[in-house]
Amino acid sequence: MWTIEQIAQVVGGQVHQPDLTRKIAGYSVDSRCLNAGELFIALSGEHTDGHLFLREAFQRGASGALVRQIPPSLVGRLHNLVQVPDTGKALRQLATAYRRQWNMPVVGITGSSGKTTTKELIHALASQDYKTYRSPGNYNTEIGHPIALLNMPDETEVGIFELALQRPGEIRTLCDIAQPTIGVLTSIGDAHLGFFQNREELARAKWELIESLAPNGLAVLNFDAPYLALWAKKLRARVVGFGIESKRAMVRAEHICDDQLAGVAFEVLTSQERFRVCPQLLGRANVYNILAAVAVALELGVDRANIQKALADFKPVPHRLELLRSLRFGLIVDDSYNANSTSVKEALQILARMRVPYRKIFVFGDMLELGDFSVELHRELAGVIQELGIDQVFTLGELARETASALRRQAAWTSKRAICTSNLKELKEHLVKELHDDQNLILVKGSRGMRLDQIVQTLMA
Repeated sequence: MWTIEQIAQVVGGQVHQPDLTRKIAGYSVDSRCLNAGELFIALSGEHTDGHLFLREAFQRGASGALVRQIPPSLVGRLHNLVQVPDTGKALRQLATAYRRQWNMPVVGITGSSGKTTTKELIHALASQDYKTYRSPGNYNTEIGHPIALLNMPDETEVGIFELALQRPGEIRTLCDIAQPTIGVLTSIGDAHLGFFQNREELARAKWELIESLAPNGLAVLNFDAPYLALWAKKLRARVVGFGIESKRAMVRAEHICDDQLAGVAFEVLTSQERFRVCPQLLGRANVYNILAAVAVALELGVDRANIQKALADFKPVPHRLELLRSLRFGLIVDDSYNANSTSVKEALQILARMRVPYRKIFVFGDMLELGDFSVELHRELAGVIQELGIDQVFTLGELARETASALRRQAAWTSKRAICTSNLKELKEHLVKELHDDQNLILVKGSRGMRLDQIVQTLMA
């Protein structure tokens, strides 16, 4: 970790009340969860200003702070204040400079879905042979990503970072900081489509990760996803494609069994070998995540036996196709973390394909951030639900109501089979009333803002 003087030099800041006895043990932008010894970065946002929490940060043991201004009441009272014109810019400068000190594989991961599971899978596989570090939680934005990188331990041998996208150019900014040597693009779907003109523009924004790679870098691409196999032909970096359908994929899945509650099982096929894996993950969507992780692990030289062992031991990431058992209501597939039309269709396929003698129930909340495509994509799901033979649907929100309304236009779908609700309380009441026993397989999915994790808690209570 750097000293306060080194930090000031990197960001071109002025140190007020220097105290060189205070060591910088980490970095934080949230005074509520700051650990003793960390440098507090006071960011100014739309809803709050970190400068209002300087006193609280130092009470929790901050070793210093990066500030734009010093509140008059705190002048001369706090040590190691590094003053800069823009703390957000200074944070990115710090992380970029810190990354340049490392000469090791750094994996950057983006995509419309599967990013977090793929990140955790790569960590699980690579940690068999290396000391790995992956970005915690959802530290994947222009604020979270630099903090995650700055807190990477000195002994790290492989760094793994998830990169989020909401607007054009954001991935490029994150890559300027992370400087990935391996870029993984998991999928191209409709997540955040509302921020773009069309799907190709969205795909181009994700492609910024791959374009950031140096000629000696490695692009790990889903060759079954739109655009990627075609665009890969023009890359200067080396390419490893993965997939199920594409014959050009270098890492492929064959003989897939994806209808068991124990998880998917399939054979991984490469140009060098073939081996079977049996992870505790549901559905074909996770096959792609696993293939991406296996491709990275093989490139890092991880032994096949270690890959198989790590996959067998891997547990689902919470709220991402996580299978739970409720004594009262039956089996629950908790996929409540987030949703876009592509991931919803994939989750519905899992619900439909599971070989269990239970009623198939879909609890569905609005898919957000789809912009002008919102109504169309919600209505489109009605055809998928009907085709897959789902038994009953409960919706939450005005957009998901469009799905139920489209279903009700079919004679077989009455208001008792497609139930619409406007708030969490109403949805909970309908579920408790309608689900009479434990002979149900219930998929819970919606955008994070719909808070469907609370519904999972109700079903599990």
